[in-house]
Amino acid sequence: MEVPIIQVVDLPTDNIQQIISKPLPNERLFLYIFSMKASLYFLLAFLLLNFSSYSQSTTGTRGLVKAPTARMFEDGTLSIGAAFIPPGYFKKTHGWQKGKLTGNAGLNTFVTVNLFPFMEVMFRYSHEMNVTPSFQNGYFPDRMFTARFKLFNETEKLPAIVLGMQDVVAFFAPDAAGGGTIPNYASTYLVASKNFSYRGFNIDTSLGYGTDLADIPAKEFKGIFGGVEITTPYLENTQLLLDYDATYMNIGVQKQFFNRVQAMVSYYPNYQKIGWVLAYRYKMY
Repeated sequence: MEVPIIQVVDLPTDNIQQIISKPLPNERLFLYIFSMKASLYFLLAFLLLNFSSYSQSTTGTRGLVKAPTARMFEDGTLSIGAAFIPPGYFKKTHGWQKGKLTGNAGLNTFVTVNLFPFMEVMFRYSHEMNVTPSFQNGYFPDRMFTARFKLFNETEKLPAIVLGMQDVVAFFAPDAAGGGTIPNYASTYLVASKNFSYRGFNIDTSLGYGTDLADIPAKEFKGIFGGVEITTPYLENTQLLLDYDATYMNIGVQKQFFNRVQAMVSYYPNYQKIGWVLAYRYKMY
């Protein structure tokens, strides 16, 4: 019977260290997942920190529930969001019933940018839900631009004042005069805002007036509008909103999350309907 010979091979020290230091397949997977999670956490922290919270209206600009205010975001701020307009409150933007209230809900999606401390621009896409855009029915979602200019900053005694021009394309469209096919949401207004504090409560008041501009009829905010935004010392990053948009009274409660995400739930007493706004803001520079 032969005795098996066991041969011992001396491995170089460098090779042994390489084998020991080389992660096993499961360890490599763990390290990969850990690095991915760390990257995601870093990105999330970058996106959510160091940003002030402000209110945003269903129209896409700074405001209350619907009525605009003289407040603006900091320059270099980008805001992207959507607002759900409940049935009975959304107006048709096409056809022979244009301007009439529709039984369908609406969805406003918007991008708002503060290019300078005194200038805010917004592009909005307003879609009537349950209606398919097509050449056959003549329906295409409304697209509009809004520009707002701060004329005066708030002082200890005087309010901030903003000039707003909503649906500005209407001012240059040849068929817009007399309420042609273009201006579904045209409005020109001045609005003033003044902030007051009382026993820990912050009360931001706004009052404005909108009117026709030349031959372009105002479709929104025609007449006196305004409201208040109330911040209590008991609920952090939460505000109560009350406004009159020159047509209806509106009520809302808004909440900021992570200093960047703003959510608002609105109630329209005239129709006993609920709406909402969800927006995300990012400081570009």
